Amino acid sequence: MQEEKIPKITEMLLAGGKMLRVHCGNCGSPLFEFQDKIKCPICGGIKKAPAARPNAEPKSFDNLERILHKKIEEMSSQLEKETDHVKILELLKSIRGTLETVEKLRR
Repeated sequence: MQEEKIPKITEMLLAGGKMLRVHCGNCGSPLFEFQDKIKCPICGGIKKAPAARPNAEPKSFDNLERILHKKIEEMSSQLEKETDHVKILELLKSIRGTLETVEKLRR
């Protein structure tokens, strides 16, 4: 995953976007459901689900990916409330690592 994608994806998660199991047909980024629309955090455009390419991942990774998404949501909630700069950096590092793991599962 390119370094510039992580902040954009994290921002979409923190804004309340839900990461979907499909990727953008243009840039390959995970798509998000946000404000009743499907949006690519990297391209910035609103995409329709049929225009996205489905992610052909093995069924065995479905449960692990679901757990990782839940952990990202939990860490995002903690991050929103945290005021300690050291803990904020730790949470961001954990979120980044988890996002990278999700991306590797999808390859």
